[in-house]
Amino acid sequence: MNEKDSESEKSPEEIRESLNDMVHRLDQVSESSENWRAAVEQNKERWEELKTKIHTRQRALKRLVIDKKAGLIGPEEFDRRYREIQDELTDLEFQVYNLRLGTSAETD
Repeated sequence: MNEKDSESEKSPEEIRESLNDMVHRLDQVSESSENWRAAVEQNKERWEELKTKIHTRQRALKRLVIDKKAGLIGPEEFDRRYREIQDELTDLEFQVYNLRLGTSAETD
């Protein structure tokens, strides 16, 4: 039985509930997008700073992988530096979430 067949077997009430649920989820996504846009607008400088730092760390990670593949660094150094960059990216991600939530919790 395909999805279309199962749709035709649903009662009008089940279909209405399913549609209402979809509309509710879409409204939440729309509201979340609006909140995100507002948070970015209110903290434009901070957002740009975080974006720049994230891009810099992503480029460093890419460079690190290239250096390892080229044999310019050993596995131990790669692992150490990889963990450091990943930790920095995790910290930056945490800061982005705080910005989105409107909180100002600091990370160590």
